[in-house]
Amino acid sequence: MLSLGLPEILVIMILALVVVGPDRLPEMLRFLGRQYGKLTRASNDLKRAFLLEAEREQMTKRAAEMKIRREEVRRRIAEQRDAALGEKGQDPKIAPVSRGTTSADDLSPPPESNQRDTDTLFITEPVNQPDDSTDE
Repeated sequence: MLSLGLPEILVIMILALVVVGPDRLPEMLRFLGRQYGKLTRASNDLKRAFLLEAEREQMTKRAAEMKIRREEVRRRIAEQRDAALGEKGQDPKIAPVSRGTTSADDLSPPPESNQRDTDTLFITEPVNQPDDSTDE
């Protein structure tokens, strides 16, 4: 970028004072400062717009990749489901598999070896409560 040292800045200030004059110099510096601020804001807005557009482009690509992956996973799940149903001797095209529902196999109780005795899990003892009838 520009590398202006103290001597260069002094030469520019003296030239501006001679060319513009001492009366209009503060007005001219204010004008240049405002224009520089506008230029800086426009530059920042342009950078932000490019970054947002690049990010949007990346998100679009990611969304497309995720859609492809999702379809691939769905296809693999369907293949595995069809293979599992084929092993059971069921026709995979007739099998009652739909989104959000459970099949009859999911509702069956677990094997006997995995069941616990529920009577020992929920033992309750009577709670001793004060008798309110004696206070009357």
